[in-house]
Amino acid sequence: MIKVIAFDYSQVVAQGPITSWIQKNVPPDDNRHQLFKTHSKRWDAGDMTLTEIYQVLSELTGVAPEKLWEEFYVKSPLNKEVVALIKELKVNYKIILFSNFFAQLLRRLLKHHGITDLFDEIIISSEHKMIKPNSDFFELLVKKSGAKKEEIIFTDDLKENIDGANMFGIKAIQFKNCEQLIKDLQTAGIKI
Repeated sequence: MIKVIAFDYSQVVAQGPITSWIQKNVPPDDNRHQLFKTHSKRWDAGDMTLTEIYQVLSELTGVAPEKLWEEFYVKSPLNKEVVALIKELKVNYKIILFSNFFAQLLRRLLKHHGITDLFDEIIISSEHKMIKPNSDFFELLVKKSGAKKEEIIFTDDLKENIDGANMFGIKAIQFKNCEQLIKDLQTAGIKI
């Protein structure tokens, strides 16, 4: 029986501020895609400071470091359907935010959107120097959830993270949209 539902943040609970911009504005063959991928793994793992992150993002986007928060993060919309779903699920399940992100930025975003209290537990990769899909990070999810692997269901937009969760023994759903997520959760026996 599922007791815990864990959600990724970027591209699930809200649009990924920089990811969405790169997908819309940078041609697929542009080396900025690789630069973003390489650096995002570093800041997700807590291997960069906020100043260093802002410098890289400034180089990628052409926006001055001091304007990045207002230009990208403040404008990054919540997925209101997913937020409404989480509120509904919270009645019967423990809800965990389980995200690869730079914690200082994500915690500020959660506060900005007024959704910090939506989650019973917030687990952010950079605070633990671990990232999905590594099994150590999934082990931390299990430990912090207080549940067994088979009592957790996890949703993420990235296939590699879904595969990592499934290989670890946590049921995972790849997020495409809220309607699909609801159907998949219901199929897994979740009361909605």
